Amino acid sequence: MIEKIQGLLEKQGYLKIESNVPFVKLFVQYEISRAIVIQVLDCVDEIPLTVDQYTVFCEKSREHIIERGYETIEFLTLIVTPQTKEARKFVLNDDHCWIVNSDTMSVIIYDNEPSDFYGLRELIESGMVPADEGEEEYRTSPAGTGYTGYYDSTPRQNKSFAQEFTPVNTALVILNVLVFIIMSVAGSTEEIDFMMEHGAMYVPYVLEKGEYYRFFTCMFIHFGFMHLSGNMVVLLFLGDNVERAVGGFRYILIYVFGGLIGSIGSFAYALVYNPGIVSAGASGAIFGMIGALLWLVIRNKGRLEDMTLLRMCVLIAYALYNGITSENVDMAAHLFGLLGGFLVAVVLYRKKDRSITG
Repeated sequence: MIEKIQGLLEKQGYLKIESNVPFVKLFVQYEISRAIVIQVLDCVDEIPLTVDQYTVFCEKSREHIIERGYETIEFLTLIVTPQTKEARKFVLNDDHCWIVNSDTMSVIIYDNEPSDFYGLRELIESGMVPADEGEEEYRTSPAGTGYTGYYDSTPRQNKSFAQEFTPVNTALVILNVLVFIIMSVAGSTEEIDFMMEHGAMYVPYVLEKGEYYRFFTCMFIHFGFMHLSGNMVVLLFLGDNVERAVGGFRYILIYVFGGLIGSIGSFAYALVYNPGIVSAGASGAIFGMIGALLWLVIRNKGRLEDMTLLRMCVLIAYALYNGITSENVDMAAHLFGLLGGFLVAVVLYRKKDRSITG
């Protein structure tokens, strides 16, 4: 099976790069300004690596090509194995990874994976035979394509609680709710004086008393239950996308710095136009997360999980429009948070780039 794939690639001009790892085979086709890289993992007998090791191998393979002087790399991994269910865990962590079932001789492309890669799908299928009849319920054959594998529309995530609701994002939601509950017991979160006393942004207190901590504390308190619930719903169902892509630590940095930049924007606006404004809420941090998600989608060529660039643009436009047309909305925090989160993500998100610039 591996030999057949190797032969097909070499006939198309791919060069085999020697690897010191027996089950990793690297094939490269060089062009003027880029290198097209196909990494083949021989897992026919067993899957001899963990998800973390897989990530390391991918990074090392990319670095190996970068060292040859190519600025841009287009990268795809083929995992050749009969253990397709076990191999799904690698697809979960890499959106440029196909599985080749060595038993049924079929190519498996999961949801959100590229449907083709420089004609590779047709190339591999041309050397395959149809899957066994037992696989029929999984197989589709689009008219005119000659597709002998199957496209598995099962989401890459199995939607377990731990995957759908990531730990750091969920903890941030819980933290905001707990702060709200504690404050509600102590007083009324809809009273301006009470909110001022408990960390809301208020320009005179920052300038006259030096209470700079308000840039941070205002991110975790809310004016009433509706204010809290609106913010937390957005955070709960969008923040997990960002955390899965960048990891928990980077996600915290994006959330905190995006929120702080939103607080600075809110402070500057109030200082110029109305120093008596009292503001609070997680919306600056949430817009920071949305700005980061926009960068992640752009960096992953217009798609991250179920989020596309078009959806992101519609989401941002709707969120900004809703803020403009609503009363008592801190648009400065929204806009500065959006920009801040985007810039922080640009700095932090490098590990899983698909096109790598040296």
